[in-house]
Amino acid sequence: MADTPLNLHALTLDAIQQLDFTGSAWAKQMESIIARGHMAAQIAGITDRSGVEPRGLSRIERQEIKAIIRDQLDYLKGFVAAAENMSPEAIAARAALYAGAVRQTYYAERWGAWDIPAHLLPGNQTCMTNCKCRISVEDHGDGTGTLTREMGGTENHCDECPALVGSYDVKRQKL
Repeated sequence: MADTPLNLHALTLDAIQQLDFTGSAWAKQMESIIARGHMAAQIAGITDRSGVEPRGLSRIERQEIKAIIRDQLDYLKGFVAAAENMSPEAIAARAALYAGAVRQTYYAERWGAWDIPAHLLPGNQTCMTNCKCRISVEDHGDGTGTLTREMGGTENHCDECPALVGSYDVKRQKL
């Protein structure tokens, strides 16, 4: 489980890096990669939370993932418009940032049953989609738990992440 978000990021990034950014076809291909990456992140989060891979998504889960993908595609539209004045190398570098957003989708689904302050979720810091921090929650079985936030190994971190490393008391959300 600890490597799931990073694996999702790596797979999405690999798909993005295969694109040819010299033509115009890349934008449509990015839409597909974004949708697949976030769908995979949601399913992985559900699987890791429940211990069972879902055979399908509930209506609410489908609505949630559609909203996430729609938001990402809205960002992509702005990027595509700006890309007209960018080199293929600059387009590729900016496109690669979209891979990091799948980790946020995973964490939101995996730990969504817990009342976790937004500032503790990886990706909500100034490093945004570049954040390689990880979180886990130890369930105490009484509606409380301990969230542990760790930084990744050797990458550079933003100024916010080091101060967030540690353990935090969290509670299950009330239904």
